[in-house]
Amino acid sequence: MWEEKVAEGKDQISWTEYRNLTYGALEDAENSFPIGFNYSGMIHRDERRFRMSDKDGDKELDRDEFSAFVHPEDHAYMRDIVVIETMDDMDKDKDGKISLKEYIDDFWQMYDTTAPEIEPEWVQDEREQFSLHKDTDKDGYLSFQEMKHWLVPEDFDHSWAEAHHLLSTVDADQDQKLSQEEILEKYDVFVGSQATQFGEMLNRHDEF
Repeated sequence: MWEEKVAEGKDQISWTEYRNLTYGALEDAENSFPIGFNYSGMIHRDERRFRMSDKDGDKELDRDEFSAFVHPEDHAYMRDIVVIETMDDMDKDKDGKISLKEYIDDFWQMYDTTAPEIEPEWVQDEREQFSLHKDTDKDGYLSFQEMKHWLVPEDFDHSWAEAHHLLSTVDADQDQKLSQEEILEKYDVFVGSQATQFGEMLNRHDEF
């Protein structure tokens, strides 16, 4: 991405340059997207993350800062933006906190509300995790600090932990590899996984 976005001979990139390279064509082709597609929200989200990545405040990102922009979960000073963006996605009523329903809905969406599916066992486990471990003040909601403790606790490799969770849950034959059959058998686990950005990756790629 660095080589793609940054002009040869330069060692920094500004927000304007990044925006034009990433979204310029989108802004010229608004009518080509499905009704309801809101790329302006994506621009706002990226700009907020870009400015937080600018550690030295010079309004441009060097390679290390760009790495923080692309992978905020791997940089300690970017932890707040990971929480902010996750709460943006989960907090449907925009009250600044995450209810149990919002938490569960983000992991597991019932497509036919007139004939609800039987709740999978792993969803019931998530309800218990919410109540027993994540909602530390027991008020029925996850606050910013509770979300932060869950998503990016100190000295915790979140990506490793989620990958380990997927392997241990989906790897039926325990060979430390995931076959196509194993993935399809536990598709709902992948849709609910933070490693796949709460299932968004699977919804965007036809090969899944």
